[in-house]
Formats: sequence, structure tokens, C-alpha cells
Amino acid sequence: MIHYNNELLYPKLCVVLEMPTQSFVYPIFKNASSSLEQLSVGKLYNNKINDRTQTVDVYWREATKRFHSGVNTYLRFNPMLESKTVVHLIEQGELVNRHFMPQYMWLCHLYKHYKGTINILDVDNLDISIHKNKSGYTGEHCVAPEHWVDLDNLIFDKFTGETTTIQEINKYIETKSRVIYNKCIAQD
Repeated sequence: MIHYNNELLYPKLCVVLEMPTQSFVYPIFKNASSSLEQLSVGKLYNNKINDRTQTVDVYWREATKRFHSGVNTYLRFNPMLESKTVVHLIEQGELVNRHFMPQYMWLCHLYKHYKGTINILDVDNLDISIHKNKSGYTGEHCVAPEHWVDLDNLIFDKFTGETTTIQEINKYIETKSRVIYNKCIAQD
């Protein structure tokens, strides 16, 4: 799997939101997570996720759009950093942040605490008023590491609207693209 300093990337606790409709959602940054949190009626942390849930919804976003939005948010939150250097480090995959890291990495964080089924849903079909983060264009163009986009879009294209598990996703990626599997998941 993709490995970076987990302390810096992931929230200290893995959280699943309990929604008013008696469903559960795993929030991923830049995928309406702020709006979903405002709508939630409760939160489950770490091992408690398995105690109360049968299936967890995960809202997924087309990878390139999410990446650009996340990079813009990161640059806005870090105005003291020289943006061209930051963009270069991001493009090389040397700087990773929870706002723009692959959504797959978020699934890995969930998997540490929850082994059950997940519904992959298109965030664009979310029927709520979505909080728009003011992460407008910063003036810097950043190109996502290609394997990040390919990994997330493989999952988006195959599993949107499906109930699945992380094991099934990994097996599909291994079958569909051995290169992406080796680079992002197996770390060969």
C-alpha cells in the first residue's frame, strides 16, 4: 500500500458518521466531509465502528477534480510556503496531505478499524446542500502523480454504486492493472 507518515496524514481517530437516515458514512476530505459532518447525528470511532455498522457509505469523487481542489486548499492553508516549490514536491509525490492524497489511502485508514462492506457512492449524486470550501484557484497549476489518479479512477469507474470490500477492490486492481497494484498497493 502507499506508505507515508500516517501521523501527519490521517486524523488521530478513524471516524464513521451516523446519519439521520440510520446509515453510516466514512468522510473523506474534499468529498463533502464538512457537510456530512454537519448533518450527522453521531460519530463512531475506531473499534466501535464494527459494533454498530453493517455497511458504510463512502462518497467518492473523480480523482483529478478532487486533487486540484485539495492542492488549492493546502496552498491556501499554508500561505507562508513558496507555492512553486510546494507544487513541485506534490507532483513528485514527495509531499502528501489528507486534502489531496488518493482516496484509496482513506480506505486503507478505514480498513485498519473496519473490515465490513462499503458502498462506493458518487459525491456528485449526494442530495444535500454541499458546503463549498473556498479553495479557489491559487494561480499554481499542479499535475497529480498519474498513478494516484489512475488508482482512484479505477475504483470510481468500477465500484461506484456497488457494495464491496477493500479486499475485492485490491483484487480488482491487481487483475486490471498490475502496474498500479505494484506501485500503490503491493509496493513492489
